[in-house]
Amino acid sequence: MSETCGYSYEDFLLNPQKVRFSRSERGSLILELDGEEYTDLKVRRAFPLEESNRYIGVFAAEDQELGILEDPQQLDAQSRQALRDELDKIYFQPQVLAFNSLDEEFGVLRGQIETTSGPRQLEIRGYRTNVRVLSGGRAIIEDVDGNRYLIANWRALPRRTREILGL
Repeated sequence: MSETCGYSYEDFLLNPQKVRFSRSERGSLILELDGEEYTDLKVRRAFPLEESNRYIGVFAAEDQELGILEDPQQLDAQSRQALRDELDKIYFQPQVLAFNSLDEEFGVLRGQIETTSGPRQLEIRGYRTNVRVLSGGRAIIEDVDGNRYLIANWRALPRRTREILGL
């Protein structure tokens, strides 16, 4: 592995057997690590689109990096659930189930969609940059409000919808 400033990648990895996540009475994420408890935590996905279930950065107050959790699946069940709940709050990303309508006018896409979080009105400006193809046949749509919606299999969409979206 390459070295940066005298450190290697492994120096930043958190051992899942020594990490415990839980929730406070108020619902805040708590981390127990090496006998210390951290309560003002931030967790971030290093690769939120391609590797969303791996490589989770853990930060304490004032963005002090505590380390990277390479594979959260190796955590105990309670810790895994607490971390998953926190990431789901931060990275809210409903999945598109259906396009009820979708039209383009003057470079703006407008439509009605059904998502895993209910029906939504969709408006996308600059859709050539706000509709992105991912690996595995997935795509991400970002609307004018910054909301992101996942299309699990864009190839299964009707031809006209794919053409409007530029897929």
